[in-house]
Amino acid sequence: MLFQPNFKKRVFSTASFFLVVSILSLTFLLSSTVLSRQAEINLTILHVNDTHGHIIPYLDKSVDPERPVGGAEYLAKMIERERSKNPDGTILLSAGDMFQGTPVSNLFHGKPIIEIMNYLHYDAMALGNHEFDWGQDVLHTIISSASFPVISANITRSGGSYIRGVKPYIILEKKQVRIAVIGITTPETYYTTKPGNLTGLTFTAPEKTLPAIIRRVRAQGASIVIALTHDGLDADRELATKVRGIDIIVGGHSHTAIKDPVIESGTVIVQAGSNGIYLGVLNIAFDPNKKKIVSYTRKDELKLVSSASGAQLDPDVARIVDKYDSQVKTEFSKVLGTAAADLTRDRTSESKLGDLVTDAMRDASGARIAFQNGGGIRADIAKGPITLAAVFTALPFDNDLVSMDLTGDQIKELLEKSVLSENMLQVSGVRIEYDLSKPAGSKVASMEVEGKPLDPRATYRVVTNDFLASGGNQFNVFKRGLNISVGPPQRDAVADYIRKNSPINVQARNRIIFIN
Repeated sequence: MLFQPNFKKRVFSTASFFLVVSILSLTFLLSSTVLSRQAEINLTILHVNDTHGHIIPYLDKSVDPERPVGGAEYLAKMIERERSKNPDGTILLSAGDMFQGTPVSNLFHGKPIIEIMNYLHYDAMALGNHEFDWGQDVLHTIISSASFPVISANITRSGGSYIRGVKPYIILEKKQVRIAVIGITTPETYYTTKPGNLTGLTFTAPEKTLPAIIRRVRAQGASIVIALTHDGLDADRELATKVRGIDIIVGGHSHTAIKDPVIESGTVIVQAGSNGIYLGVLNIAFDPNKKKIVSYTRKDELKLVSSASGAQLDPDVARIVDKYDSQVKTEFSKVLGTAAADLTRDRTSESKLGDLVTDAMRDASGARIAFQNGGGIRADIAKGPITLAAVFTALPFDNDLVSMDLTGDQIKELLEKSVLSENMLQVSGVRIEYDLSKPAGSKVASMEVEGKPLDPRATYRVVTNDFLASGGNQFNVFKRGLNISVGPPQRDAVADYIRKNSPINVQARNRIIFIN
């Protein structure tokens, strides 16, 4: 009995000790978890691509059948709003093809776009293929006007130097995290712009360029590597499988609206459609202890830019837009005629707008057959009044018509190439049946000109545009044409045709037919 109190006291003391230790351990674990969570750094990547000069809201029925979308002043307000949520941790990127595409941009060689981008403090822009459409001198003027870096690591001049004013990459620092942004331009530029615009330039495959640069930027302390690419979604996915060490690909070129980020071999891939319709907002959490991204936006990464009633806008950007638009809208709002129905385009088959354009080319040149690259028609023309601006936006490239003589065999070679191309030729004056069950090179089942079978040995007068005539989109057969004549400008030919034939009511004419 004498020892019982001491025993109880020792038991109580031991229990108390373990309880205190347990509480301290639990507190330490909870504190460690909280500290770990606090250590995660939140960053935001805002991105656009392929704006193509679209700074004025317009109707895109595939996105919203009733209300205009896009508009630089509305996009600007969205950027400002997203930046305010994470002011010290946000970067703004463009994946290229910003300038070529509308009257308000083309007539000023991209000046309104650069002015808006400077105002919004972009962190970097990759060069796109269409940045070369006005030649290297104009490109240099654009680059010189930019207050942000223009980047491309895989374009070099003779001797290995980069284009004047262009850097291969930049390293940004946000919240003490070093972020490398490496520019990539599609090697397809070789055949998606006029060859004369690329004199002295070499485009290297991205997978050959990137590994050494990734090692270099990692050695310079970059914890996150972003490839800012203008190469298309398929090429981006392939790049992610071939090159290790890319954390994020911010892409362009294919005009793909990736609403939920794509993951390929551990790389996050995003792209924001085209024409300023979407703003990409990729929120990421970076763990500085693990030196890696531990979470990111997985759903609804794209935000629609809308000018619907009640949408907020940036008045300063609105003034920039109006400054340039007021100089061109009087001329470009002139009505040429009317469309009885929507004139739509299609890169992969016959289209109503393709039929109209090629009919106009044949009418202006007197040729028997006309060919137009499907990718050269950049916008639909809506039912109702057809303005000069609508024609310009549909055909933004400064192309001239080129007429030439080709043999029936050469025309067949073109058509065999066309059916395999992502930019199928739109046609007038010829009717083709393709048998898709046949092997490449033998898919043309029949061809007719004016209701008669095309004669392989006969010579036909053909008209195309000067981009295709120089071998654009790898249609090199055109370079073998004889008796070349040039003119008139393609847009003028189409505008005149609309004036003469309004109202325009293009029906499906079965010029391109697929069997099997």
